[in-house]
Amino acid sequence: MRIRLAVFALLLVAVASPGLSRAQDAPKAGGIKVEVTGFRNDKGQLGCSLWPGPEGFPRDDSHILRHVWAPIKSAHGECVFGGVPAGDYAVTLFHDENGNGKFDSNFIGYPLEGYGFSNNAKAQFAAPSFGECQFHYDGNGWKQTAVTMIYR
Repeated sequence: MRIRLAVFALLLVAVASPGLSRAQDAPKAGGIKVEVTGFRNDKGQLGCSLWPGPEGFPRDDSHILRHVWAPIKSAHGECVFGGVPAGDYAVTLFHDENGNGKFDSNFIGYPLEGYGFSNNAKAQFAAPSFGECQFHYDGNGWKQTAVTMIYR
């Protein structure tokens, strides 16, 4: 009985005491989640790149902040970029259908695999600009955005 009372007393103190074990004191989890739909099949993998600014966008991979791979299931994929600081970003993505780890195109640059951009920006004779794909993340919680895959 004494052990039960002691445990109950410790629990009561932990709940009633400010600063002890409060969820709001835990480090904030958050970042950017990109939901991708419109895949023509579940083969291969989804590749997503997070760009922190217009420099090199969208071709120079040396300027990518982070790149992630995600599985495709039921024509759906989700890329998660955790621990991202507040700022303006853009996302490029592609369906690596053959699993070779790169975006395949023909000899004149015509895409052979699906692709997409944040804000569902469209490519018209050239890739959209960073400004067309840009969105703001305030650094709090999870920023969710959706992109529909494009196939040519």
